[in-house]
Amino acid sequence: MGSLRSRLTAAVMMPLLALAMTFGGITCWMIHTTVSTASDRALVGSVTIIGRAIDTRVSVRDQILPLAVHLLQSRATPVPHYSVHDGNRLVAGTPWLVPPDDYDPRPGAKMPHHAPAGFPSSYRNTRLVSGYVDARDAEGVIQPAYLRDAVLEGRPVRIATEIRVLQHSGRPVAIQVADFLDDRTAYEQTYFLRVVGAGILIVMIAVLLFYGAITWGLRPFASLTAQIEKARKLTSSHFRLALAGDAPKEAHLLVRAFNELMMRTERAVDSLSQFTANASHQLRTPLAIVRVHVDVLERYGPSSPQGAVALADIGAAVTALERLLSQLISLARMDEQEHAIDPLEAFDLTGVTSNLVATRVAQADTAKMDIGFEASGNPVMALGHAVLATEMIGNLLDNAIRYNRPEGAVTVRVLRRNGEPSIEIEDDGPGIAPDDREKVWERFYRAPTADAPPGSGLGLPIVKALGERMGARVTLAEGRDGRGVLAIVAFRRAESRSDTFSDTYHASIA
Repeated sequence: MGSLRSRLTAAVMMPLLALAMTFGGITCWMIHTTVSTASDRALVGSVTIIGRAIDTRVSVRDQILPLAVHLLQSRATPVPHYSVHDGNRLVAGTPWLVPPDDYDPRPGAKMPHHAPAGFPSSYRNTRLVSGYVDARDAEGVIQPAYLRDAVLEGRPVRIATEIRVLQHSGRPVAIQVADFLDDRTAYEQTYFLRVVGAGILIVMIAVLLFYGAITWGLRPFASLTAQIEKARKLTSSHFRLALAGDAPKEAHLLVRAFNELMMRTERAVDSLSQFTANASHQLRTPLAIVRVHVDVLERYGPSSPQGAVALADIGAAVTALERLLSQLISLARMDEQEHAIDPLEAFDLTGVTSNLVATRVAQADTAKMDIGFEASGNPVMALGHAVLATEMIGNLLDNAIRYNRPEGAVTVRVLRRNGEPSIEIEDDGPGIAPDDREKVWERFYRAPTADAPPGSGLGLPIVKALGERMGARVTLAEGRDGRGVLAIVAFRRAESRSDTFSDTYHASIA
């Protein structure tokens, strides 16, 4: 069952088939109950009619009894088998339909031995007299009509028996009417087969109707499948699904989700192409420098002034190349693990930042720079990952040092801004123009600044990507008095060991 139409048809038809079978079973049970009740009523009515016909004057009995039997045999439910016994003597009817064993033909015999036949009450709730609707039918009856099962001539039979005292003789006679049960069964099976045939016909029609309806309902999805198959043969990667306006809401939701996924895929492909092109361009520059200076070394030798300059430039190019590769690897890892991040945990933002500042102060390129650190006397707890936060703050601090003046100042603050644990890194360098503050988050973009040192344009994009993974916000603003850059990182709040602050202190290292 590979097609969706077949699966949906089966899913709809299974409950319908179960309902049809249940309804058929209930219908057959009602037919059986109705036929059995109607046949039993006919037996009781027939035995009452024959009993009334027998209990007449002898002169007219021979005329009335054949007429009554003829009427009974001409009905929709004929009763052909009856007998009337006066003791062991057959008065009328079938000889093999003998009286019951408890029949006592003696006058004054004690009766009744059996309760009268009963049937479900009708809506009129008719009052009965000794089991009879008409009180005249009960006259002379010492055993009201009752029903019993027996076997006659090897066949199961249902018998209605009534015993009454004849007016002209005063002797009790047994009136019986019989109906073979296999005749009833054959009669019921006729209706059962009709019910089953009607059920099968209804199910077959329902299958065709449901299959057609489901085919019509799935027509928009068939159109989408055809569009996708057609798109597979196209060379262009820009593809969008389209639907008519009267298509169902579910189809429009699928189209919207598919088109959004295609847009994301196209952006990813375009970003990958741009990333590859920019990375190739960035890698080409230091490699070209190394190649040129290797030629200088081969021509002049490492001991010559030209060789010394070449060695220095090669070292700087290798350092730049190493930094670029490290940043490219960081970006690639973040792209691969965009959704595979461990649960966030609390960490001490003050401790992480102070360790970074201490490490950077010890470097040689900061010997003439004033690096300050301001923090409270208590830990500032943030929610995130200490390793990723170290990478973020390290990149921002490196940018503040790298693009600052040779004898400039950099201040790092750990504080709470509007209740959020935050980091501020401020420098007094040339700064970033307002028009470029949003562009610097793009990969490989470098703000045009005079006398700026070489770079890859990947530091700030890495900071932004790390911040998004931890739910931290990174913004850039002007520094104090309109000079330099103020980088602000606001982390998510975590429960800290102390929410009170002491006076901040300033550590200045020249």
